[in-house]
Amino acid sequence: MVAFIAWRLAHAAIDRFFVQRSLLRLPRSSTFVAPIKSLVGLTVLIALLLVLLNIWSVNISPALFSAGVVTAALAFGAQWVIRDLLAGYAIFREGHFDVGDKVHITTGVNSQVSGTVEAVGWRTTRLTDGRGCPVFIPNGNIYVATNLSKGQERIEVSIKLPLTASITAMRSEIEKAARAAVYEAKISSCDVSVSLEDVDAHDATFGVSVHAPTIRAAISDAALRERVVAALQAKGWLPGGAASATKAAGADSG
Repeated sequence: MVAFIAWRLAHAAIDRFFVQRSLLRLPRSSTFVAPIKSLVGLTVLIALLLVLLNIWSVNISPALFSAGVVTAALAFGAQWVIRDLLAGYAIFREGHFDVGDKVHITTGVNSQVSGTVEAVGWRTTRLTDGRGCPVFIPNGNIYVATNLSKGQERIEVSIKLPLTASITAMRSEIEKAARAAVYEAKISSCDVSVSLEDVDAHDATFGVSVHAPTIRAAISDAALRERVVAALQAKGWLPGGAASATKAAGADSG
């Protein structure tokens, strides 16, 4: 009963401690809740076992001495568990990713998983993939982890346009369309640049580069290109938009 009360009080203290940290917007606080609870539970269990053995006047020294072979066998059989535990410690210690981060994990040859981190334990990491399914990955099987929610990322696309205006005007309009696409994706603190990559008598190729934190978690290369092309179609610089349709209708009526 005393051990159960101690275990419940420890869990309540952990929850209260980390809730206060979450309210202060410390992002890593929720990552440590489950592992610390597991560690506290194991500590209480070991303490309870030692107290009971002492009450029952059980001398555990001979048992510990004779358990060498058994311990070696268990260690050999549990090497995968030990590997997972050590990898889990490395994840906590080095902060590879936290709960809520979008990650891309390589777990073996041609085996990759992408999703949002839901929980990080001592042995496994749980993700939710794009279909909403939970994915459990042993920490020792994580070979490469790409955190899409941290650091600066870059998206670069090329767009080829017919020369319908001056290069300066076309570059300005493409930059405006790219900034609008980034704004629609709700990406802040971004750096958008447009450069002329190639030009001939009829066409010009522009490179669009968007540099911002976590941009790939919000928009893909194809989505950025699609939004920029849609804006240029609306202006009539590419076929398929409303402006080009109006011009075609006017030419037909003429």
